[in-house]
Amino acid sequence: MSAGLQPEELFQSARERAAQLDVGRGDAAVERVRAAASALFARLPEPPVYRRAEDPSRKAAQALLPELEKVLAEALAAGRNPASAPALEKLVAALLAHGEALCHTADGRLEAAETAWRRAQELERAAHPTRHLVTAPSRPPPVFDKQTRGSRYDPRPAPNATVKLVCPNTGCKRVNDFTFLTSHPYNRFVCPVCQTPFLGYFGELRALEVEVRRSSKRYFFTVDEVGPAGTTRIEFEEASGQEFPAARRDLLAFLYTEARELKAVVNLTNQRLMWVSPASSCFVATVAFGEGAPELVAFRAYRDDVLRKSALGRGFIRGYYRWGPGVAGWVSRRPVARSGVRWVLRRVHGRLTRSGLE
Repeated sequence: MSAGLQPEELFQSARERAAQLDVGRGDAAVERVRAAASALFARLPEPPVYRRAEDPSRKAAQALLPELEKVLAEALAAGRNPASAPALEKLVAALLAHGEALCHTADGRLEAAETAWRRAQELERAAHPTRHLVTAPSRPPPVFDKQTRGSRYDPRPAPNATVKLVCPNTGCKRVNDFTFLTSHPYNRFVCPVCQTPFLGYFGELRALEVEVRRSSKRYFFTVDEVGPAGTTRIEFEEASGQEFPAARRDLLAFLYTEARELKAVVNLTNQRLMWVSPASSCFVATVAFGEGAPELVAFRAYRDDVLRKSALGRGFIRGYYRWGPGVAGWVSRRPVARSGVRWVLRRVHGRLTRSGLE
């Protein structure tokens, strides 16, 4: 794209491109567009405050115009679906404003660029579904009492937000509304169903890296803690093969048992849930044979080499990782049931070893 591009030329090009695109339907298409837009927003330069030769902001804006046109076209294409249009309306408005700011910045029209940039920032915040939940309200400054030489601080209650969380404790997994303090990243809850405590760690997603391995994925979350805190990195390996769509600035909740064992991650922005299933998990077989038993090798090989290769098998794995811990807990408390499960699994194990899975 050449310098001197006008915003309407950019938008017309995106509309023509959108008419040729098929980006799919439903929530998956919306999440892909939202993730692409979020990644783009993080790289957009702020307009310079004065003109100068060889301005890096102008060069950066020029280089980003093709990408903005592409993401805008994808958003417009996804928005043709009436069910997706409401979810994308504000995002398209933010993309249009950012596109206008980029065009003006690239051509050195700095006053127009500044106006469009400020409007784009407001629209970007409005387009994010949960951004308002953790935005700290303005507080009056402390009042100093000259007589007592003490300070009186804002007496209002601490800001909080209500969200839907799932109880991460084995055997429960019920969804309920919970209120957390947005001034603190760590909150302690008690499940109203099983009456068992659990912990929630809240933060806004800054970056997510996923390392795909042979039989698992390793997730690297970089999050900005809610409240006046810092940035942290959370890493874990997950073996169920689930997808976890997330975009920059999404509000995440990492759910732990009181023993500090990570059980689930909830994306509160798009209501997606990922149960954390360690790569070595084989719940029922472990209860039947014991941790480290040689029989577990064949069962894990069958999971990795057979079940993961079909949609039906992957569905079975997801169900097993969701309900397996509860079943394993029930079996472990009943010696007769454990003996029966061991008898059945030994015969299954025999068939697997005869087929070469050992």
